[in-house]
Amino acid sequence: MTGKINYYQRLFALYRSYRRRDIVVAVPPLRLWVEISSRCNLRCPFCPNKDLPENQKGDMVWPLFKKVIDQARDFAFEINLHHRGESLLHPEVGRYINYAAAQGIFSKLHSNGTLLNREMSEEILASGLQRLSISFDGFSAAVYEKNRAGASFEQVTENISGFLQRRRQLLKKTPRLAIEVIELSTSQSEGKKQRKFIRHFKKLGLDELVLKKAHNWAGHLGIAGPQEKFSVCTFPWNALVVFFNGDVSPCAQDFFGSCRLGNVTTDSLLEIWNDFPMQKLRQAFSSGQISEFQACSGCDRVGRPTLGGIPREYLKRMIFKHMP
Repeated sequence: MTGKINYYQRLFALYRSYRRRDIVVAVPPLRLWVEISSRCNLRCPFCPNKDLPENQKGDMVWPLFKKVIDQARDFAFEINLHHRGESLLHPEVGRYINYAAAQGIFSKLHSNGTLLNREMSEEILASGLQRLSISFDGFSAAVYEKNRAGASFEQVTENISGFLQRRRQLLKKTPRLAIEVIELSTSQSEGKKQRKFIRHFKKLGLDELVLKKAHNWAGHLGIAGPQEKFSVCTFPWNALVVFFNGDVSPCAQDFFGSCRLGNVTTDSLLEIWNDFPMQKLRQAFSSGQISEFQACSGCDRVGRPTLGGIPREYLKRMIFKHMP
């Protein structure tokens, strides 16, 4: 109960700071993204990963990861062990998950599911991970394999089924498993396949199906950002993202790291949280003058419907501590 009370106290304090548009935020962030690996084994048409230059592809080394987690355990309630790449490509992913979970931080991981074989499933089920989400964009082989270039519909379906069956055999409730689908097809035949798909996995114990709207990855996909509507982004007031090389960004939409706040090899996370680059970003949002920040000015997410400044699509999850 103490953890929940502390969570809501921090959430309220950060929200109050956000509404006041504080340039210096007195309380630390709630959430972190820590990029275990930026490498990926797929080339999905709507994902910028395939466009990453070679110098932005790599795995986080253990001393850096340990340093980040050792700092985060004093203030973070939630840690996402992924960002731009496929975390399961990291040769020591189990060790990394174990260490983060052992610090008492609610640990989550997102994957494309292609590497979730029996051995990997056993490792994850024993790791202490709290939530595993799988991108699965399409309810038929034709649609899925078009959207997930390089993946096999049949193989990934088998991987997910095997994971759920093994979790049931072990009588475990965690990690909770979610399948996340970007809504790209609205055909009647796809709708029938969707219902069949859901029935199959619900029988196996799937915890959640999340239907998501596509976004433009901070303008990278060429889809226009906000035109008339503008809402002040909440990220600079509640989260940080750590890239595999230690660079820190304010937002997981900043795929190419254009909004660099600092690097944890030289500065602590809490120093970066209120250092000049972050203050400058908060000031820009507060004044509505974000053109200087490429990742923010092109992002369609600052034009989303909000309630009290919070994006409506995330409001329930934020309140109940289950952010995606």
